[in-house]
Amino acid sequence: MRVAVIAGLGIALFAAWWLYDLGKLRGVDGLAALRTEHAMLEKRHERLLEDATLLREKVAILDRSSQIDRQAALDVKDDLGQLEEELQAAREEVEFYRGIVAPGDVQSGLRIHRFTLEEGIAVGEYHYDLVLTQLKRNDRYVKGVVDWKIAGLMVGEKGELALAGVTSPSVKQLKFRFRYFQDLAGTITLPEGFEAEKVILSIQPEGKGKPPPVEQTFDWPQPGS
Repeated sequence: MRVAVIAGLGIALFAAWWLYDLGKLRGVDGLAALRTEHAMLEKRHERLLEDATLLREKVAILDRSSQIDRQAALDVKDDLGQLEEELQAAREEVEFYRGIVAPGDVQSGLRIHRFTLEEGIAVGEYHYDLVLTQLKRNDRYVKGVVDWKIAGLMVGEKGELALAGVTSPSVKQLKFRFRYFQDLAGTITLPEGFEAEKVILSIQPEGKGKPPPVEQTFDWPQPGS
């Protein structure tokens, strides 16, 4: 009986050891497999990171290239617009001189070729540009003055302002003397509360053999125009 018990214990111990050793071997094999898989996943992760970095760089390059293309297109558009403006200005200048040198069938005498008013920085401030021309009879000098009348409303009541009332230092009249043309430019400032509607310019030639006077009315530019 005792021998049988001892034999049973021996068999049990042997079985336990065998199972332990088998589990250990399997555990080692499993661990090795996990380590291999982990290494493969790490390499794959590194490749994905590299691919993502390359894609980000490509996207950045394409985005920058697109910005450059857009900016280049805008620059070309701006240059084209500027060239068109210069071309138009050149055409107008050619027509201007052509009208003086070879005016065609127009009557001789003084003309207001151009009169513009542009808002300045200060409230009520305007910059004016007045170009006078002499057609056909430009073999001699013409001189004289230009009178201003600015018609409008002063606190709701109709009123007029002379050039002396809107210039500083005060200028009563614009003086001119030329053969072909003259450009008169300057700045005026309307008094507070005055709403200008029109400006009447009167050219008053002086001297012997003077051409007839000229009067022309211009609408006052609207704010922001």
